[in-house]
Amino acid sequence: MRLFQLTLSLWLAALLFQPFSYAQSQLARHPALNKAQPKPVVAELGAQVEQEPAVNMPLNDFPPVSFRSAVEVPIGMTSYDLQTNSSMARRISRTPEGRIMATWTQGLQQAPSFPDRGTGYNQFDGSSWGDMPTERLEASLRTGWPTHVVTASGKELVVCHDFAAYHPYSLRRNGPDEAWIEADVPTSAGPGTVWPRIAVGGPDGETIHMIAITLPTGNGGLEYEGVDGHILYYRSPDAGATWDVTDAIIPGLDSTFMAFQTADAYAIDARGDTVAIAVFNGWGDINVYKSYDNGENWETLTAYDFPLDRYVIDRGYTLEDLPPYDPAQPDSLAVFGSDDSGALLLDHNGMAHVFFGRMYLQDDIAGDGSSFYFPATSGLAYWNESFGPDSIRTIVDVEDLNGNDTIDIASTDNIALYYLSLTSQPSAGIDACGNIYLAYSSVMEGDEFINIEDNQHYRHVYVTSSLDGGETWAQPYDIINPDISLEPDLINFTEAVFPAVARDVGETIDLIYQQDFRPGLAARGDSDPYESNFINFVSIPGFCISGAEETVPPAYFQLEVQPNPAHNEAWVSFSLERNARYTLSLHNLMGQKLADISRNDAFGPGVQRIDLSGLQAGMYLVRLQAEDKVAATKLMVR
Repeated sequence: MRLFQLTLSLWLAALLFQPFSYAQSQLARHPALNKAQPKPVVAELGAQVEQEPAVNMPLNDFPPVSFRSAVEVPIGMTSYDLQTNSSMARRISRTPEGRIMATWTQGLQQAPSFPDRGTGYNQFDGSSWGDMPTERLEASLRTGWPTHVVTASGKELVVCHDFAAYHPYSLRRNGPDEAWIEADVPTSAGPGTVWPRIAVGGPDGETIHMIAITLPTGNGGLEYEGVDGHILYYRSPDAGATWDVTDAIIPGLDSTFMAFQTADAYAIDARGDTVAIAVFNGWGDINVYKSYDNGENWETLTAYDFPLDRYVIDRGYTLEDLPPYDPAQPDSLAVFGSDDSGALLLDHNGMAHVFFGRMYLQDDIAGDGSSFYFPATSGLAYWNESFGPDSIRTIVDVEDLNGNDTIDIASTDNIALYYLSLTSQPSAGIDACGNIYLAYSSVMEGDEFINIEDNQHYRHVYVTSSLDGGETWAQPYDIINPDISLEPDLINFTEAVFPAVARDVGETIDLIYQQDFRPGLAARGDSDPYESNFINFVSIPGFCISGAEETVPPAYFQLEVQPNPAHNEAWVSFSLERNARYTLSLHNLMGQKLADISRNDAFGPGVQRIDLSGLQAGMYLVRLQAEDKVAATKLMVR
């Protein structure tokens, strides 16, 4: 037996595990603070008129960048700052070989029309990112809202929408050095279809599944088959070259279910022959539509049953139409639902995982032409198929930075207008070991995170994870911090929104987000002045070190930690084959390694001592790698 004393590194110690149950911030509970505000029904398509830039509008401004580290990298710029109306699309993809491709809506010239607006694109070739682009991918067409995938053979496809003809538009290529091929996605739906989302699946990994909605009446469109903004389904068997299903109505995702659908309030994912679509319209059920035969047949799963069926704005309702009063409601006529911003992830077993921003809505006055939302509502809701119907959980909330059990935001006037929950814009990925990672944007409490000019609180991007299929979640980690940020002195003045995570996570969690230094948006909401925004790439170590290693239960190695919970020290015991080489390490619940416990040859049973003095209380993981296998067991520190 050999004893090793571990000197613990506390890098990223903010990630200590804390399981979340149903939670609601003090601000959101307070009716005097959480006042209803109008929520627009018409989604942003973008101004069509030409207009010269306003005075002091720093468009096309590319300041010099000094790369202090490779942890955060600015990969693009845009002055058009609305990346989605509601839910984030898949904007970043990663190949098994480590090539990363990122997209965003880019506009740099002549606000607010941005005639140069289109798909911003950059790629990491395995060693470095390319220069920040100054032109969109499209040769001449003005587009927006790109969504990107890469197929099993390495083909890339981007689908966005054409603002002139109101139909989906694609760019595809067979490899990183080939030219992009531009084409319309065929559609014959009368109003036109817009705001598309795509996913890649099929038996060979080359099938593209797409959804889009018909142009709503508020944007100049028409009702389609009884729905204002009807979700339609499309399929391509050959990575977007041809489309064998177009304008299809999925059974149940039709006028029997909804009367209207809001833009971007939906998501799609695929894995093999399993395809799933999630719908997050705040005034309706949170449903998942799932196909096990590559989009031929569909079933409906309900994550949350909205109390008002097939609701139409201005129809009105009374207390008798609602569930029993909940003290968390900001008003007796407030109805719980989604903030329209959600994410969908299929795990390796094809099980659907759903995330969305919690929201309270109100539309008790019939015929007034508007509905209302409560902007101080917070918390991310989560559901997976193992929970059963109508059984959502709240897994994260606004971080109580000063620990006083109150979210210190004085008024809803101090919240920038995204028309979303205080915790929203979720985006999820999964690694080869089945660990789930979730990024989202959250409002920051406290005076140190207030922009003086607008008197509004900044938002930061957080990441959390689940290593047990969604049962428990790690304490969220703010990626806007001195260890990651390119400019540590500016972290209190950073507005970080619209995160997008690579769906297939490798050894690192790869994501992009939009950064500027003023809360809110120029394109909608606050209508702030148009300024330069960075698209930043961030890479964080994950837990699944190598997909080639087989994950085994702790019993395989007789891996145990005693005592557990522990305070000052703990002992790790395990059993290996004679002369087997192993590594033993300590990780937080985000999977990030804090320190090596031992890297030695072991002869038979092994025992290692861990010095826990000075370590913050919480949950950790002890990870053993040997014989091309890896096992992990939890260690609770008191």
